[in-house]
Amino acid sequence: MDSRFTFKDFVFTLLFVVVIAAICWSSWQYGYQETRLNDVKQQLGRLDETQKQQLAVLSEIRNQLRNGVSVSGATTGKAPVGAARIRRKNADGSQYVYYPDIPHSPRDPLAASDYATGDWLVQNLGSEPKVLTPYTVKDYYGQLSQTPVLESLATQNPETFEWEPFIAESYEISADGLTYTFKIRPNVCFSDGVPLTAADVVFSYKTIMTPEVDCAPLRGYYDHVKSCEKLDDRTVRFKMDEPYFQAMDFLGGMSIIPEHVYKFSKGEEYNAKGAVLVGSGPYSLQKWDRGQQITMVRNERYWGERPTFDKLVFRFIENPQAAFQTFQNGDIDIFGPTADQYVKFSTDEDFLKKFIAVKFPRPNAGYSFIGYNEKKPIFADKFTRRALTMLIDRKTIIQTIARGLAMEITSPFSPLTPQNDKTVEPWPYDPEAAKKLLTEQGWKPGADGVLERGGVRFEFDLSMGQNNPVAERIANYVKEQFEKAGIRMRLTPWEFAVLMDRVDERNYDAVFMGWSGSVEDDPYQIWHSSSIANKGSNFIGFDNKESDALIEQARKTLDEAKRMELWHKWQRLIHEESPYTFLYSPQDRAFINNRFRNTAPYKTGLSEYDWYVPLSLQKYK
Repeated sequence: MDSRFTFKDFVFTLLFVVVIAAICWSSWQYGYQETRLNDVKQQLGRLDETQKQQLAVLSEIRNQLRNGVSVSGATTGKAPVGAARIRRKNADGSQYVYYPDIPHSPRDPLAASDYATGDWLVQNLGSEPKVLTPYTVKDYYGQLSQTPVLESLATQNPETFEWEPFIAESYEISADGLTYTFKIRPNVCFSDGVPLTAADVVFSYKTIMTPEVDCAPLRGYYDHVKSCEKLDDRTVRFKMDEPYFQAMDFLGGMSIIPEHVYKFSKGEEYNAKGAVLVGSGPYSLQKWDRGQQITMVRNERYWGERPTFDKLVFRFIENPQAAFQTFQNGDIDIFGPTADQYVKFSTDEDFLKKFIAVKFPRPNAGYSFIGYNEKKPIFADKFTRRALTMLIDRKTIIQTIARGLAMEITSPFSPLTPQNDKTVEPWPYDPEAAKKLLTEQGWKPGADGVLERGGVRFEFDLSMGQNNPVAERIANYVKEQFEKAGIRMRLTPWEFAVLMDRVDERNYDAVFMGWSGSVEDDPYQIWHSSSIANKGSNFIGFDNKESDALIEQARKTLDEAKRMELWHKWQRLIHEESPYTFLYSPQDRAFINNRFRNTAPYKTGLSEYDWYVPLSLQKYK
């Protein structure tokens, strides 16, 4: 065996020593940097409030050291936070808003000393969306799934409710409220790297306005947009034929989609893209496992701030008890408890060692209702519908089934907003007065005690979603109340997608559902007669000329005080007509895994995209 130490051996040995030395040097340097950062942090901790911004910068450096600093690719060209922002009303009454930096949430987590990217956020939708394609989604589950992927020209601040530029760096609104001009940021791109331009904005608008595209409920909000014009690659202008109080909500808030992905020749072709979801947002769709979950992954080409979580997972666990068990096992990270569950576990010390319990009212919480199909003869007159409402003890429902975590309502408007007229009193629970109303409308007991009118028995099906114990309890309670008055109601639960199909086809008698809300609601989509046809949201067939006129007038009234007067008048009309039995507006409740930080709710609700998990608590590596 030749054991001589050759020149080649010497070279390899020298290289090995150099590599080891380099590793040791890097390790020492990293440790030295970490030690110095900790020293500086301790010093900053003793400084006054004016120097907390330095701590935010320090935290960002620490996070970059932990996660690695990428030097490849183009720079984003983002301006510093708060740099030369402009929000002004000009002498002629027009408005101009310019944000060279991207708006940060009011509770931006980057300033936290333990902030770190990484981990997953796993949520339960409760039901599987029918489609994911932008604009054609009609259910809340699909909307939640789209949020991480789709973005808009502007975004609404969750605390001030002001509209701030987002994809756009600026917007202008003419004094007469008829012209809206947006200037797009130069560095925005879709998740496939293709730049987002004014042409994509125009395409997005034209897609919504294509009659064959299955988005009739959404299209109604753009009725008064006269044109959408590309002025140059970064500038787009909308013109209205009349003012609209929520124009910024639907022009600035319109989801922008890539023309090169969604281009179509016929509306049916677009509708067929049910599983296609591509946008410019911080996450992109990785896969949709039918019947199980939707998985989003971090968009590595994202033009804005690096998103916190590596993955977002949306599961479809319909049974609430199974979902709660899954949450307690740690397999989902947030759970919306029933009122009973919240009351029981929010005071359980062992439970609170692992989970955060929050409850809060919010003006956009929405409401639960029973809607009556007015095309059915038994529901054709308002006095019969009013009698049905007066047969239901809603205060008892709120105090017992909702455990006091809800508010009684008289209309679609939240009691927490000025849109609601507090002088409108709810119809009382008064079975005797209700029976008198029914008698006056010609309803008389038949041989078996069930009311009849003109040979038509007062019996009907109440359609509702399945696997919802709270809804079942309420529905059974209502059924008992009706039976005492000679009204026979059968409960017919459906899987959610089937229920929505039946509602779209108007194939039901009455329906137990809920609507989401907004800080100032526009009733047009749900209540205007134009929304009766084409699977619109006015599925009960409420057709009232005075209601239509009030909605149309209020929508074009930019003066807030005058608009509130019109909304109050409309609310009184709806109260008299009783097209729904308005049950209650819930108080929001949530249980959250306590490894998450920065989870406090805003006025409008929780914002999971402010959340993060400190590095030491991260579950998914």
